[in-house]
Amino acid sequence: MNVRYTILLSSPPATEHLDSVKMAALRLTNNQVSIKIQVKREGKYSALITDFTMKDAAQYKVVDEIDKEFKLWIWHFGDYEDSTISFS
Repeated sequence: MNVRYTILLSSPPATEHLDSVKMAALRLTNNQVSIKIQVKREGKYSALITDFTMKDAAQYKVVDEIDKEFKLWIWHFGDYEDSTISFS
């Protein structure tokens, strides 16, 4: 299953932001090679987008686990604005 976790930041991400989201994805993925991280500008925010794969499961069963894992790694982001999870 493909997962996208998007974090909106009020400033451009630093190396520690990238390292933190990679660690979260590493804890959740079933294939480390699937992890892709990109940064895009979305209006006045910087979007830190993490794509990765997980073992197939009902989305409602894993959405809380995904959110909890990422929040564990990003709680210290002072420029955090919002986050979303999507599945393709």
